[in-house]
Amino acid sequence: MPEQLSNSRAINHWISEHTPRGGRVLDIGCGEGDLLDRLVHERNVRGTGIELNEACVVKAVQRGLSVHHGNVEEGLDHYADGHFDLVVMSNTLQEMKDIPHALRESFRVGRRIAVVFPNFGHWRARWELGVRGKAPHTESFPHSWHNSPNRHFFTLRDWENFCREEGWLIINRAFLRHGHFLRFLPNLRAEVGLYIVEGRLNGLMNAMT
Repeated sequence: MPEQLSNSRAINHWISEHTPRGGRVLDIGCGEGDLLDRLVHERNVRGTGIELNEACVVKAVQRGLSVHHGNVEEGLDHYADGHFDLVVMSNTLQEMKDIPHALRESFRVGRRIAVVFPNFGHWRARWELGVRGKAPHTESFPHSWHNSPNRHFFTLRDWENFCREEGWLIINRAFLRHGHFLRFLPNLRAEVGLYIVEGRLNGLMNAMT
């Protein structure tokens, strides 16, 4: 089984396990709605998706999903504060222009965020750049440098440091390689990082209740 496919299945399973049953979920960059469809049927969520690719939106709607064509970087003003129990950003964050703004908006409308991204600190990416002297071209970064949708290349350590600086709480995390979860030296060995994060205000409110 190709590594990218095995990782995708494990990602969707992990997110499903960390999604509250019957909750309200916003899937940003939902594609054709594979994950959203799974959450609706497995977790009985009230799910909504946002997708920039119009063709993907059409396919998702044909599956009976509530998916809107739009760009999250233009804001989530049409959603009230705290409207969602979980906001999902799976393999979306690294493609955004303004990551802090997108995350702050997501924390405004959601209690928690599920963030999934390819780990630029993986040893193959380091090898490609450090030894071969070329832009990484691996299972986690399958595009060439000139046609990659990714704007930001960051590591697990970068992400955790950023969360700490912003005062965001990492509630849960996992690391994937070849579709299997690992613990030892994740910043070097993991192809993908998966996180459940809570904003500063939400974390403070939960601590007081």
